[in-house]
Amino acid sequence: MPSTDKVSDFLKFVHSTVSRNKKIGLGVTCLEIPQNFKSLDFSSVEEGTKDSEILWEIFQFIKADKHRVFFFLPNFYFLGSQIDGVVDQTKDLLNSISCFLDSVGIQDTSIVLRIGSAYGDRKKTMQRFCEEVSTLDDSVVSKLSVCNDEKPSLFSVTDLLGGIFYSCGLPIVFRFLPHQFNTGGLSIREAYFLAASTWKEKTVPIFMHSESSSSDENGIAVSPIPANHLKYRIPTFGLEIDVVLDTPLQEESCIKYVNNIISLKPMVINKIGKK
Repeated sequence: MPSTDKVSDFLKFVHSTVSRNKKIGLGVTCLEIPQNFKSLDFSSVEEGTKDSEILWEIFQFIKADKHRVFFFLPNFYFLGSQIDGVVDQTKDLLNSISCFLDSVGIQDTSIVLRIGSAYGDRKKTMQRFCEEVSTLDDSVVSKLSVCNDEKPSLFSVTDLLGGIFYSCGLPIVFRFLPHQFNTGGLSIREAYFLAASTWKEKTVPIFMHSESSSSDENGIAVSPIPANHLKYRIPTFGLEIDVVLDTPLQEESCIKYVNNIISLKPMVINKIGKK
């Protein structure tokens, strides 16, 4: 997503992206917010304007085919940060995105957050994160979710289950590739089911999937950097989930996967220990 300081430019970008994804058969649109993105005032959109017409069209796109729209906030936007200004900036952005989502009829989980740096104490950082969540409006909190990190010094599914879900009720978005570098003592299957269990009943979990750009002779990931395309079928273990491909080529990767899924091999999940 390009950085912009105009509501109209933001709406045009979201509209074109959702429209394009629907045309190629994708059921989920995930938009990544860039660093230093300016919070926008969507409450200022007046009826009868071009902006209001675009909002209405996005609303129709979403409702007609139950298309899902998510926003992913990567590095820098952290509620658990100790850096001056970061928490306030993150809150402003969350309020802004939540206002937009309300405008297009989305009130359920639709924003994915990372916890941020652990500062050497994951437990206290998650406590601080949950304290900041408690200061947000309920309409914002209802849209939030958290995701696991690739570094062992940061937050695994195990950490998020105890420190976030049980404390402030936010569901977990499982990221497949990062889990392989920060398992939290869980197998991929265990992490899948635990993350899925944090979502509300009758709500389809959203997971993020990618394969490593570099693997060893056993197919085990050796780099947390995602590959451009998938070589294997996405494992679901029979769960009903919606998957976002976390790849550099995004839409191209999705189209290639859908077209080639029958010919792709299943992934071998059991990790083979190195001698």
